[in-house]
Amino acid sequence: MIVKIHRIGSKFLNNIINSFNWRWGRFKMKSYGITYGKNLIVQGDLYLKTGVNFKAEIGDNCFFKSGRGLNPLSRNIRTSIHIEDGASLVIGDHCGFSSVCLWSHKSIWIGNNVNIGADTIILDSDAHSLSFLDRRVDELDQKNKVSKAIIIGDDVLIGTRCIILKGVTIGARSIVGSGSIVLHDIPEDCIAAGNPAKVIRRINEVIG
Repeated sequence: MIVKIHRIGSKFLNNIINSFNWRWGRFKMKSYGITYGKNLIVQGDLYLKTGVNFKAEIGDNCFFKSGRGLNPLSRNIRTSIHIEDGASLVIGDHCGFSSVCLWSHKSIWIGNNVNIGADTIILDSDAHSLSFLDRRVDELDQKNKVSKAIIIGDDVLIGTRCIILKGVTIGARSIVGSGSIVLHDIPEDCIAAGNPAKVIRRINEVIG
C-alpha cells in the first residue's frame, strides 16, 4: 500500500513539476531572445546564454529534456544552449534533444525531424586559437579562433555522447552511432560511427 501511494504521489508531483518547467522553459527562451514555434516542450531547467546581434529560431513541435533523470542516459546533465555574438542557431520542426550542448560561434542549422541523443555536443568552433601565443591574450585568442558552420539535414538521428565539430554537414536521414566524433561530412542515407566517424554502410544496404 505504501509503495502504491508513493508511486501515485511521485507521478502526481512529477506532472506538476513538468507543467511548471515547460512554461518556465518557454519564458526563459523568450527572455533570452530565442524565438520558437507551436507546442514547444521543455522538461527540466535549461542553461541558456546569448550574445548580441544573434539569431535563434526553433520550429514547431520541438522538445528539450534537461537533466533530472528524464532520460536515463542523460542522468542529471542539463541542456546547454550558448549563442555567441553575431552567431545563429536555427532548428526545424519536430526535433528532440536530450541534455545536449549546442554552442554556436558562427552557425548551427538543424533540419526537421532530427533527434539528438543524451550528452551530445554540437560545437561549430575550435573555441580557442591554435596558436599558444594567441591563447596568452584573450582578445587574440578569440579573434583568431576558427569557426565553421554545421549543417544537420532532415530526419537525422544522432546517438548518445557524440561530438559534432566545426564545418561538418550530416546528410538527410543519416544515423550517427553513439560515442562518435564527427570531423568530416557524412552523406545522406548512411550509418556512420567511430572516432573519427566513418561511414559503415548505406541505410538501404541489406545486411548479409
